[in-house]
Parts: sequence; structure tokens; C-alpha cells
Amino acid sequence: MLNAEPRLLPVFRMKKLLFVAGLALLAGCHPKTTPEISYANLEKHIVELSADKHGGRMPMSAYESGVVDYIARQMQEIGLEGANHGSFFQEVPILKVSSVMSPTLDLQTPAGILQLNKLTDYVSFSRKMEEHLALENSEIIFAGFGINAPEFNRNDFAGIEVKGKTILVLVNDPGYGTEGDYFKGNTMTYYGRWTYKFEEAARQGARACLIIHETGPAGYGWNVVSNNGETTKLYLQPDDGYQNRCALEGWISLSAAEKLFAACGLNFQEIKARAVSPGFKPFPLPVTASAWLENRFETGVSRNVCGVIKGKSRPGEAIVYTAHWDHLGIGTPVDGDSIYNGATDNASAVAWLLEIARAFHAAPQPERSVLFLSVTGEESGLLGAEYYVENPLFDLTQTAACINTDVILFLGEFHDITLTGYGQSELDQWVEKAARRQGRYIAPDPNPENGMYFRSDQFPFVKKGVPAIFAKGYTDAKKYGKAKTLEMIRQYWQNTYHTPQDEYLPQRDDLAGLVQDAALLFETGHMLANSTAWPAWKEGSEFKSIREKTRTSSPTSSEP
Repeated sequence: MLNAEPRLLPVFRMKKLLFVAGLALLAGCHPKTTPEISYANLEKHIVELSADKHGGRMPMSAYESGVVDYIARQMQEIGLEGANHGSFFQEVPILKVSSVMSPTLDLQTPAGILQLNKLTDYVSFSRKMEEHLALENSEIIFAGFGINAPEFNRNDFAGIEVKGKTILVLVNDPGYGTEGDYFKGNTMTYYGRWTYKFEEAARQGARACLIIHETGPAGYGWNVVSNNGETTKLYLQPDDGYQNRCALEGWISLSAAEKLFAACGLNFQEIKARAVSPGFKPFPLPVTASAWLENRFETGVSRNVCGVIKGKSRPGEAIVYTAHWDHLGIGTPVDGDSIYNGATDNASAVAWLLEIARAFHAAPQPERSVLFLSVTGEESGLLGAEYYVENPLFDLTQTAACINTDVILFLGEFHDITLTGYGQSELDQWVEKAARRQGRYIAPDPNPENGMYFRSDQFPFVKKGVPAIFAKGYTDAKKYGKAKTLEMIRQYWQNTYHTPQDEYLPQRDDLAGLVQDAALLFETGHMLANSTAWPAWKEGSEFKSIREKTRTSSPTSSEP
């Protein structure tokens, strides 16, 4: 990693400061001068936050203070106020769990014992606060996708008792790979998220839940699962020791699943096809599972970083910008490098958030408050954002929108602005208006089957009914064209995501797209912060009813 002063490509020497021109905002809301978005500032923040000296930004590590103090110091220098009663920090109580898995997961099958090796074939973990957890000849139920979704007339647990047993389930949901209208076709629903499957398994009383990994429907390779195998896991501190959770949660590889089904005289692909059908019924496998897990627990505190610009006329109403500061810390070495620097994920978005904050401070005071929230624990399950929405600094019924970004690729300027979760809310139109002024077009997520809408910090807000967007230039880089950009995205997820290779290299990387995005999403938030509108969820969104229960008398907006 680079610890030297950042260097810029020659083509950008005259562009270290990009002034965002032509921001024609809503009537009566024009800044007297155009706020600037600085390439040099973005680069400075990325170089700092992704440096080796921060040890991969693991929450509750010895490195956390250096990271959050840097972000808070930058907020203070910009001129923000501490959002938490004057403090720039919100403490988040964390449970740290360190686990050792049994060397093998032993499956007693009709063909004999099938041993799955840890990390290579299986991974398990648990948040349940017991030091020793075990499966001892646990019966296995194949429960399809592990879904109980009345609105889709789907219950993968119908007619069978899974309490105290191990369930084996498929990743994603039954719509994956289809263009039909079952579930949402190829667009993942929340029922496809691995987090949901563990939650539902616990509600059903299962002793353990194992998900069959497949790269396509998961959205990442087995290496991502194995690299996080025996790493320390973080959770929010519970009141009940997580006694309501499964004893073991985990994954098995596709090849392991194929061997398991073959040992039962079954063909995995045929069983998977049965599970996709609406009439699927769960069934027991003639298999028992044995494995153990040893856990060590530690409690502590991590911190969200929060700065605010108070609204002039309606300070109790808020627009929230979010970007997580954490990454994976120091982990499994890859090519001799064990520091997971997280330059794109998510030093990039913290830099984005800080530059947008600087632009807001340079503009006239907005009518609504604007909160800049850099959260902890995203990589461990959106912990900081989850804690915030349970302990908000602004009433969520008075929070008009959440604007989030994550994993920004350094490919230069983009023709597109990709909206993950496109079609969910009227915020799409607010982004589109700002995009037109940049000569850019709105693009939906090219891989909706990956469920990214449920995988970043806007989602805890979404679950509380707050309309939220996850937006960035992504699919159509100007220098490369759409086809090559999509191939570079594929390579990123395969080779760089959640590896020590996620580093910033100024001789290779181009932050001009990050400058674009910061300008566009500043304008989006500025319009919202100076509006009286309350963007609504669209018809068909599973989150529409939540907002309507809390804001029954609120006006909505269509076109901004």
C-alpha cells in the first residue's frame, strides 16, 4: 500500500479541483456560488483511510480510533456540528465472537460417511452465546430456499417439523435466473438474502441452517465465504445472549452439496429444479450431521461518526447520507498480503460523504437538516446502521430520505448513474433530474439477482419505511464502454472484492467518476433538503405499507 503523498495521473493534473457547474436547483434554493467537489480531497481521504497503518479498519480493533478520529476531525474542519448532542460519535455496543470450527463436518449418508473439510467444503459460525456448540447426528431436512413468504404463497416449511434439526437450503430465491413474475424474477427479494435464511431458520426452531453456495446466485465466489471462515465476527450486543438463534449457521460448497445428494441417490440439479417450482414441498434426507464449534466472546463498543448541518426552518426534518467506514481488518493472507485495505469498499464512499458535506457547508443553509453518518460494522451485517435506526438522532418519521453509496470503482467518469433498488421509490426521479444535468442516464443494477439493495447501509432505513437510494456510476465508464465496463465489474467481484487486492493505486486508478457522483448526489440531497416533499414508495414495493403506517397524513411527491 501507498503511504506517500497521493500522485495524480498526468491527464488529471489540471483537474485536481473539479468545479461542478450548472447546478440549477429548485426555485429559491440556488447557492450563490457553485460548491466545488475536489478530486484532491477525495484522493487524500482514500489514501489515508486505505493505508496499511489502519490495519483494514476492523471495528473494535486497535486501529478503530485512528480511523474514526480522522473522519470526525475532517467533519469538524469542514464546519459540521457533532450530531449526537454535540458529539461526533454515537457509541454502538458490540459482541465480538471468535470461533474455531471442527476440522470436518461429518455427514452419515446411505453411502457411508462424507467428510466435508472446513474452509474448503464448509464454513460454520454462531452468535449464540455458548462456548461449545455441537451437532450430534442431527437429522437433515432439505427445505428448498428456506422461505416463508405468504405474499408469494410460498412456505418451504409446510408439512414438516424442523425444530431441533438441521435444514439445508439454496441460496437466493426461486425467481433467480428467470424472467417471469414468480417472486420478482431475476431481481432478488429479501427472502433471497442469506441473513434472512438464518433468521427464518431460527424462527422455525431449527438447530442449524446450512446454505448451499453457488457463485451466480450468491453474487460472489466461495473464496469470499472461506476467507471469512474463522475470522472474528461482530454482532450487536443482545439482551438474551442470542438464545433464539440457531446453534450453527453456515455454508457448504456446491461440490460438497452435489456429493451429498449423490450419496443419497439424488441428482442435485434435479432437486434444485423441484425447489424452484411453486409447489415444492420440503423433505428429509437420509443423512445426519455432526460437527462442533468453539466460541470465545468479548463485548465492547464501536462508534458511528455523525456530523450535521442543522436545517434553517425545519431542523427536525432530515436527509441522511450514509457510508460505512469499516472493512475486514487483517485476515487470511492472499499472495503474502494479509491487510484488507478496502479502498473501493469503502474508503471511496467515506471520501464521497466528506466532500458532499463540504459542498453543503459551502452552500446556503438548507431548510431541512442534513446528517452525515459514517457507520461501523457494515461488513458484519449493517450493525452501525441497524443500531442507528433503533436509536436515531432524528425521528425516522421525520427523515425524508437516506442517500447511500458503497463499493465505488475507480474507472473514471461514467455515462450512467446506477440505482440499486431501482423502481422501489420516487427517489429515482430525484436522482434522474440531477443526472440529466450531468448528461447521464439512470441505469438499474445490472445484477439485481445479487440483492445488493439488502446488503448496504440504506437497508436498515428501508426496513423502517424510510425511502432510500444506493446510487453510483457503475455500468458504463466513458473510457471503456459498456461491454468492457461490465467485464471489469465481473473481474472486480471475482478477484478484488473482499481481498487484500482492494487497494488504491494512483498510477492506475481514476477518481473522476467519484467526483461526478459526489456532485450529482449533493444536488439530489440539496433539492430534497430544500423541499417540502416526502418522497413515497412506489406501488408494489414491499416497504410501502411501513411508511404509510407512520406518515399517513404526509404529502408525497412524484416528479421533483
